[in-house]
This record gives sequence, structure tokens and C-alpha cells, in this order.
Amino acid sequence: MLAIATLAVGCGSPGHAVPDSATARDAAADVGIDAAPVTPWNAPTGDLLAGVTLADGWTDLRALRPPLVIVGGWTDSLFATSDGKHLLLAYDEVDFSTFFISMGVSAPLNGGPLAGLAPTTFKLFQADLGTSDWTITAHPIDAIVPDKASASPATNDAGDLLIFTDFTSGPNHLYYSQLASGVWSAPTHLDFNSVSCNDDNAKIIGDLATSVTIYFESNRATPAGTEATCPSTNQRTLFTTTYSGGTFSPVTKVAGISEGTTSDDTQPWVSHDQNTMLFTSIRSGGYAVYQATRSGGGSFGAIHAIATPTATVPFAGNVTLLGEASIVEQPEGELLYMMCGVASNLANAMTYNDADHVALVPCVARRPH
Repeated sequence: MLAIATLAVGCGSPGHAVPDSATARDAAADVGIDAAPVTPWNAPTGDLLAGVTLADGWTDLRALRPPLVIVGGWTDSLFATSDGKHLLLAYDEVDFSTFFISMGVSAPLNGGPLAGLAPTTFKLFQADLGTSDWTITAHPIDAIVPDKASASPATNDAGDLLIFTDFTSGPNHLYYSQLASGVWSAPTHLDFNSVSCNDDNAKIIGDLATSVTIYFESNRATPAGTEATCPSTNQRTLFTTTYSGGTFSPVTKVAGISEGTTSDDTQPWVSHDQNTMLFTSIRSGGYAVYQATRSGGGSFGAIHAIATPTATVPFAGNVTLLGEASIVEQPEGELLYMMCGVASNLANAMTYNDADHVALVPCVARRPH
């Protein structure tokens, strides 16, 4: 889930993110019948977002539009499938801003129903790109486990493996489900979950027929995660393991990413070839999206921010935090999906009070070829 949630409750979610000139696609939903088919690249988007420094050729950061922009409640865990035609997310009716600013003391419900559900704890949803815009439905996994609080969904490239976080009670743990003949299997608890700590925001590369590599965040003190007591610092680190031949390899830290005890590295996204990683970190002082690269299967390096809130006054109307990034390849270029925390009536970017408000908005930037 979005990294900033841990400031409120210690671990996980409740119980547990340089604009350019406007383009013609702003009117994509209103064009005539002879318009080009809607694709992930030209799908309708909302307003330009200010207050973010983009690097590496990324540009044109925009909020998405309703139904993906939801007034009130808590939209979280944005993930884009590799074809760009589907977005996974979690939502509940709790007001994110009040929960965050009150450090979890106050959790009023101010969000409305979504796709016919009115969840008072996080549930999974899927947005599908149709002929003109996005539509949202409840994800089938919630009907299988209606008693679970579920977030942080992600699939493999084939779309037949789903991994998500269950934080119904006790530590946050990872589960997976397999799609066969159009039906998702009952979620299975993953063997490498830690004993006492929180595991969250997993991504999966590969297929069960060959091998599956999983990247995830955890506040476990050791890679094995067998310690009986979770560290009080709540420092989160990125870990990985590979499933092959019916067993998981020993969990290890993602080589080259960890930066001591203060970076709080979370929310990994990994390219299909596993040579590019995006993650959320506070190593710049605020929640920003970083990129790391590697070659030859070695350690990741060349770590640098690709999307950073500028954190300069005035904050109202600007993005003050970023996270949950994923990249979609398209013939025209690449799309960078994220969650943007947009401030209103905010006096200081990282010093909040009861009069402040931050809304989490799904957003997208682009990098044309």
C-alpha cells in the first residue's frame, strides 16, 4: 500500500502516495465517431498536475479521470498491467487524509460506493479500458474471500497469477491466486511470509510452468523473517525470492537497493527482464519514485529519482507525495502510472495539522519514443 500509510500506524494500511502544455487528448472523450480507437496511450486523462520534478524524459503528468478519481475515501495500491488495458487498485470509504494526519486516531467514512460496493475496509477493484474510457468492477477475488481486507494487487505479464496483501488481522501477509478457465483459485498463503512482521506490495515476474520471481517490501529484521519480534523502527527494505520446482529460494535483500536504516524503500515494480526497478523511498526527504538499473543479473545501481515532489510553497494544489509506480510500454512510448497526493489548504509539505488535506489521485506521466 502507499508508503505514507505506515507513518500513521507503524506498518501497512489502516491496520497497516513540471507539467507541460495541454494536448488534444484532453478532449478524447468528446471527439467524433471517426476518431482513432482509444488505446492506453490516448485514453482520456484529467488535469495537469503541478509540484513535481520529472526526470529521464518523463513529462505531462496528469490526474486520471472519474471513475478512477474518486472523491473521498481512500484510493490505493495502483498497478497497471503490462498491456496497459487494465488497472488494479484497492479502495475503502475511510477518509485517507484524516486518517493520515491524525496518525490513525480518527478514521471517518467519507467515501461513496464503488462498482456497487461500499467497503469499510480495503477491497480489490479492476479498471478496464473500453472503447472510450475506463470502467471499474469489483475484482473476483473479493467474492472468494469476502471476509478479508485486501490491498496491493499485482499480476504477472500473462495475467494468470495474482498476488495481494491480506491485513485482516495480525501481520500483513502475502497471498496468491491462479486464474484457470476464467476462474481464480482460492488464495494461498505464501510460505516465505515473515512470522511477526509485515510483508506488502509484491510484484511477480514469470509463470508457474517455468519459474516465478517475487519482489516485495518488508520490515523484517532478517531475510528469513523468522524473528519473533518485529523491529520497532519499521524500516522497510526490498526483498526477493524465486519459486521453481515446487519450492521457494531463500529470501534475500534486493542487491544494491538498501540504504541503511533511513531510506524506507517500498513498493517495487520490476521490468519483464528484471533489469529496471522502480520503488518508493524517502531518501530525498519526501515520498518520491526512484529508478535503479542493473546488467548481467548483478546488483542494482544508478539509483536516482524520476518523480519528486518539489516541496516548495505554496503547497495547495500541488503534488506533495508520490508512490506506487508502474510502467506500461506502448508503440508511441511509455506510460508511468503512480498515485499522487494532491494537497489543498496545506501549510507545510510534511508538517500536517487538522486543517490540512491531501487527496490520493491516480496519475500518469508519459515518455514518447
